[in-house]
Amino acid sequence: MDSLSKVKKVEQIVVVNLSGHYLKNLGSLLNCSALKICHLAKNYITKFQALINCPNLIKLDLHGNHITNLPNEYFWSEMKYLQVLYLHDNIIGDMRNVRSMFSCPELIVLTLFDTPVSLVSQYRHHIVNGIWSLKALDNFVIADEEIIEDCRNRNKFKALSSSFHLHAAAPPQVTTWQSEMKHIKDLVSNINSILAHHSAVLILQRWSRGFLTRKKLKAAKNSHKRQAFSKEMNAELCSRGIHILEDGSMWVSGNSSEQEDQCNAVHLEIDKKKLNFQLLEDRYEAHEITSGLYPRITKWRMEDTPNFKPNKSDVFQPRTFRQPVFHPHSDRPRLL
Repeated sequence: MDSLSKVKKVEQIVVVNLSGHYLKNLGSLLNCSALKICHLAKNYITKFQALINCPNLIKLDLHGNHITNLPNEYFWSEMKYLQVLYLHDNIIGDMRNVRSMFSCPELIVLTLFDTPVSLVSQYRHHIVNGIWSLKALDNFVIADEEIIEDCRNRNKFKALSSSFHLHAAAPPQVTTWQSEMKHIKDLVSNINSILAHHSAVLILQRWSRGFLTRKKLKAAKNSHKRQAFSKEMNAELCSRGIHILEDGSMWVSGNSSEQEDQCNAVHLEIDKKKLNFQLLEDRYEAHEITSGLYPRITKWRMEDTPNFKPNKSDVFQPRTFRQPVFHPHSDRPRLL
């Protein structure tokens, strides 16, 4: 590993498994700048600050070594992709030393059991509330009451109960990039599944999002129905001489003026919901209904609405009378 040709290959290494090789130092691992999965368990390692040259680490297994002190905050802040860290069965005993890990931005799983620091009073409380991204500590998923102050849950929502125990899958026998990434993915998926079923906060959030989403979709569906009905009604009214503008106002065409692009119109101030446009026989009847009741006459430009393009020859058609026909299953007549 000291030759230049081998150093070039070392820089391309992504996965390293050197567990149980009685190592005392990291050796040439500091040259593995592309390293992402590192297994160094069951050795005699006391320091691992040299791994700062491996900022792409996703999983780091250092359990069963002789580690007493952890690296400083700068080291952990550089580990921007580190998600799984195993430090159990070491000689870490100072809580102030552990606080340096609080700057690790993406850490999800951490183990510190079987270490002197795990015997410190409220050690779990300090770590859980110090590493905000953490979801599992010492084979137990973090519960709501460990994060929320004065929160006391019972039964399956209680912290450190059997519901929150993390049954981690056995590591792959053959260490490859694909197998290690699948193992990490399954581990994170197992943690998320436990939180989804036993975290009261996440359950309430899921219900709230579902309710708001269904409400939004229902409103959009009703709006689409109202819009479709409005277009149908506009087409029917337009054929009978009644026009609805974009602002919702209703107008009935009157006699044409001398100017070609203008005509007199009557503004209908009626409730569209109560208007039964099927009973309006023709444009002349519509004009007859409104004449005398709404004396306010205004000038209205024809290009204000795309619906109104009357033909001068048949602005008002002759009135035709239709006989009412009663449907056997309805009490209202319908005009033919």
